[in-house]
Amino acid sequence: MIVSLDWLSEYVDLPEVDVLTEQLLLSGLNHESTKNVGSDTVIDLEVTSNRPDCLGHIGVAREVSVLFQRPLKIPRASITGPEVSHSFSVAIDATDMCPFYTARLIRGVTVGPSPDWLVRRLEAVGVASVNNVVDITNYVMLECGQPLHAFDLSSLRGDNINVRRARQGESFVAINHKEYELTSEMCVISDSKQPVAIAGVMGGAETEISTETTDVLIESAQFAPLPVRSAARALVLGSPSSYRFERGPDPAAVEWASCRAVELILDLAGGTFAAPAFQAGSLDSSQATIDLRMHRVEQVLGVSIPKQRQREILQSLGFVEQEPGGDVTRWLAPTWRRDCTREIDLVEEVARVEGYDCVPENIPITAVPVQRSPCERMVRIVSESCVAAGFCEAMTRSVVGEKFEELSSPWGCTPALVCSPPLVQGADRLRRTLLP
Repeated sequence: MIVSLDWLSEYVDLPEVDVLTEQLLLSGLNHESTKNVGSDTVIDLEVTSNRPDCLGHIGVAREVSVLFQRPLKIPRASITGPEVSHSFSVAIDATDMCPFYTARLIRGVTVGPSPDWLVRRLEAVGVASVNNVVDITNYVMLECGQPLHAFDLSSLRGDNINVRRARQGESFVAINHKEYELTSEMCVISDSKQPVAIAGVMGGAETEISTETTDVLIESAQFAPLPVRSAARALVLGSPSSYRFERGPDPAAVEWASCRAVELILDLAGGTFAAPAFQAGSLDSSQATIDLRMHRVEQVLGVSIPKQRQREILQSLGFVEQEPGGDVTRWLAPTWRRDCTREIDLVEEVARVEGYDCVPENIPITAVPVQRSPCERMVRIVSESCVAAGFCEAMTRSVVGEKFEELSSPWGCTPALVCSPPLVQGADRLRRTLLP
């Protein structure tokens, strides 16, 4: 994740670059490099797959806010427009692939070059400017981590959008002007005639925004990670959008990002928002409830952290205490932290914010002799008894060749399971007998 410090400073007051990168590194966001781009400074952060919330500038700003105890400033996204009666509609046939889909229509847009500040910010993080509408969708994605897509409304056939499974062998021409053959395991956004986008991966060439576009439809949706990942891999068509959807962006950002993009388009490209938004499905925004025993933090880390400090850390990270008081507390995880589901996850959050450097290196470790379980003792007795009676223990490989398929097995006549690819050359079947 390439982060512009000029951009980041809009959301939180920043310390010196070296101090910032060192603290981010210690908290789990590995710092790869720092370079100057014009008057801006950009840093490259390695974001682990369980932290999709940090694939946007607001997510990184949230981390900085917690680590340096500085206020976070997230822009409000609010739009208004006249109620317009029209027959356009949105439907979802593949709810397992797309739980929620929303679209907002803007009429009378003037597509043209983006203002200098927007071009500079995008170029600083390695994104080329296309036009003001496309640039805004990219900007909002890099801001909050929620991918968006813009359709030229006049290029859509019919008056409806349908989220469905692709038909086997169906063809699709992407924005890169390459044709792809789809399978029924892929999810597409379709008009009344054909696919206009591969859900979560890439839009189509026929409906892309051009200088002739006047009416724009902004898509924001929640796509299931697995179908997006499978489609991107099968088609060799990875994109910044698929990279984020594969990891699961914040469900709460779906609506915010849509409103934010419309707000910026109205400001930079003109037009009128035709209310209301088109929506289908229901947003999957489930939040984990986690019990934390406060004393468990000290047991795991070997260092005492006051209970009040633990609460401050978790609350600053967005966790909400459900049942205050006592040693055992219950916390509701924020929508952007779907990786936190267990008590040990909260312990880790407390540790990384407090600082791993606070954990002493010379923690005394008491050696405790291993005690065998009753089951292990019984196995040991049986094994020794068999050896005393003249039996030999067989230490065999788990996989065998095809010629051993004919040997009888005490486990029945079920064919052996075949490994693909073979674990060992010439041995691709799981053993069904100790012979030979």
